[in-house]
Amino acid sequence: MPHIPLFSTPISLYDLAGMDEINRDITERLVAESASVPSVHRSNVGGWHSPPNLAQRQDGSFRALIQSIVPRVQETVDNLAKQSGQGLPPMRIGISAWAMVMRNGNYTIPHDHSEAHWATVYYADAGDPDEGSHPDAGLLELVDPRHGGRPMPGLDLVGTTFTALPRTGRLIVFPGWLLHYVHAYVGTRPRVSISCNVTFEVAPQQR
Repeated sequence: MPHIPLFSTPISLYDLAGMDEINRDITERLVAESASVPSVHRSNVGGWHSPPNLAQRQDGSFRALIQSIVPRVQETVDNLAKQSGQGLPPMRIGISAWAMVMRNGNYTIPHDHSEAHWATVYYADAGDPDEGSHPDAGLLELVDPRHGGRPMPGLDLVGTTFTALPRTGRLIVFPGWLLHYVHAYVGTRPRVSISCNVTFEVAPQQR
């Protein structure tokens, strides 16, 4: 074997079908909430960061979204286990979720979700980024976790970031430890995204 793809980072992109009505309802609710509920301040510079309680909300649209996200994370994990020839015991999944409403000029600084096994971001409304004048507007950058390497002149073998293009209905799944950030969003319509931290633990055995 002349080439071994060592230490790859698993990233999954899903475009969820049949979500139009759910996306509209979630977007309307969160944009309205952003006008009356104070923002949480974490990695966001500007924008509105909701409380991390979306996974516990009983509203039909929020429940439907979480029930669409969790199987995709499970699918990612199952595929990785299958590729490595490993079997997984029955797992119990924990999830916390929050929203971000970004308006013109808002962005996030580099951060990770290392307290979680997996992180996700879902775009209920990707907004209307001004890609003509600002080609990086609102793009999600996933940062290469390998540091300190000397670049080879004229040859970019692996790159330093992976750019994930926001799209309404798109779900991105990546390891919680992976550093990432969002370029300043430039647009007239609010961008609404939902992020999740997902953890796995071995389910208790039934007696």
